[in-house]
Amino acid sequence: PLFLPAGTIEAHGRHLPVGTDTICAEKIAEELSINLQGAVAPSIEYGITSTLAQTSPASFFPEELYEKFFEQIVENFYNHGFKTIVIINGHSGNRDPIKRLVKRCVRQHPIAISVINWWLLSEKYVEPIFNTRPGGHAAVEETALMLHFCPTMVDPDNYSPSSDDYVPEDGIWLYPPPGEVLLSQKGQGQPVFDCGKSADFVKALIEELTDRIQHWLNTIKRLQGGLRP
Repeated sequence: PLFLPAGTIEAHGRHLPVGTDTICAEKIAEELSINLQGAVAPSIEYGITSTLAQTSPASFFPEELYEKFFEQIVENFYNHGFKTIVIINGHSGNRDPIKRLVKRCVRQHPIAISVINWWLLSEKYVEPIFNTRPGGHAAVEETALMLHFCPTMVDPDNYSPSSDDYVPEDGIWLYPPPGEVLLSQKGQGQPVFDCGKSADFVKALIEELTDRIQHWLNTIKRLQGGLRP
């Protein structure tokens, strides 16, 4: 399979780099490509940034631009012989357009496409490993991946809960938000700077993703007559 990482550029607090979404997607893609004997495509580093648009020097708007751009890339890889593509998405804002374009592509071409929104799958491992509830943007999940794969790019001293944490509410919308560590619950899911726990977290995530994608690949082989658009 071809592994295609996608992210965006936006602020991730003061403890993580602006390219965190893309870096996380790239590292997961690299791990899976080794485990599943695949290739890694160059990342799509610009995505759709809305909540933190004022911190993003480059993002697509309106969404249709991103959707068409991404779809063209997928179709070009298909035309060059890649019939199985695994998109590793590292940014929540990309989800809807990716979902739409994937549904079109599988109707138009005999192609198999998987989309991994890794942070959602990882939530089940947060509480057992970090003893806290899942966080959100620039929180425990992304911090763990960055600390494991790129420790020199993580700066714990720059994280301040009082100035960086923010719990979004439907009753009041703030653009940009007053903090970039976006939590679902106050005091829960905050960044944890523990290399050992981060390693356990990443190991559990990669093992699950490897098993699930391998199972998916095996089921594709069983389709009589091959893939159909």
